[in-house]
Amino acid sequence: MRVTIADVARLAGVSKATVSRVLNGRPDVDGATQARIEEIMAETGYVPSSRAVDLARGRTRTVGVLAPTLRTAWMPELLQGVADVVEPSGYGLLLHSAAGGGPALERFAASVRGHAVDGVLAVDPGAALDHLRDLHRQGLPVVVVDTVGARAPLPSVGADYADGGRRAAELLLAAGRLRLAMITGPAEEPTGAACADGFADLLTGTGAVLRASHVTEADGTEQGGYDAVQRLLRARLFFDGLFAHGDAMAAGALRALQEAGRQVPGEVAVVGFGDVPPAAYTVPALTTVRVPWEEMGGAAARSLIDRLRGEPGSDEPEVFETSLVIRGSTPPVGRIPGQRNRRAARTAELPAFRTSALATEPVPEL
Repeated sequence: MRVTIADVARLAGVSKATVSRVLNGRPDVDGATQARIEEIMAETGYVPSSRAVDLARGRTRTVGVLAPTLRTAWMPELLQGVADVVEPSGYGLLLHSAAGGGPALERFAASVRGHAVDGVLAVDPGAALDHLRDLHRQGLPVVVVDTVGARAPLPSVGADYADGGRRAAELLLAAGRLRLAMITGPAEEPTGAACADGFADLLTGTGAVLRASHVTEADGTEQGGYDAVQRLLRARLFFDGLFAHGDAMAAGALRALQEAGRQVPGEVAVVGFGDVPPAAYTVPALTTVRVPWEEMGGAAARSLIDRLRGEPGSDEPEVFETSLVIRGSTPPVGRIPGQRNRRAARTAELPAFRTSALATEPVPEL
């Protein structure tokens, strides 16, 4: 039978609290008592529970993860990256979803106040950001996984979403598509603004046109993407290239185009964003901008574990590059300029005449 702290306390004639103070190196135990307790532990073969020692020292060896929802297609990849780093480090994961709004956030706050976690990894914390910032100032290690490009005022990991928009525009231009449409996510998500800015920035001076009438908002779902394309088609707006700020919306757009008899990629080239697993199984398979979700989750977890171990960490955001994954929803093209020489390559490879991105004049019917 395993020897417990209660057994040691009984044999030494002291309380369990006194044994605990010895285990934790507290100075408020006299030398003779400490020597007697240590001798009994050696004689009985007592091995202290690391969990009990951590709790006595105010540690739980648990990382709290706050996620806005578990329904997004990229969340499993991100959480896998977190788990792959946290679990081998000897920490457990306590997952909270903020999808329930205020009550869910209050339960998370109660967990933190109750010292149930040693640190917090928050994915797009939204309404909880100010609270987390206060906790960070008070000494609780906090790292944010920033999937919306908001650049939280905390240690964070994210991706270059504007660059992802530029990559999508480059591919459509390389495919010869000059009349473009775009489906953005919900207006409150800064990712959409970053993607749109990058997309429009690269179009300037190329001859391609992205008119305001051809930019439509959706809710991030397949149905939202389907409905967005339906709106464009009902308005008799011509486009030969489409960029959707999410693979789910792009998948819905593909279905709407196919039902309308528009060939993809022959008549319309479609580019998504994210590279979640289902993107490879649409028909045709979806060309998309890859966001390294799993790598981002791992990087955020490493940053948090380093802080929990007392290692210094940078408060500067760690920003990952995006990349293109070219599949069947865009036609074959030549080499797309790489990260290092992309801006220099624009002038040489793209049309030189100018037209305004996000033009607002009426669109002639074609």
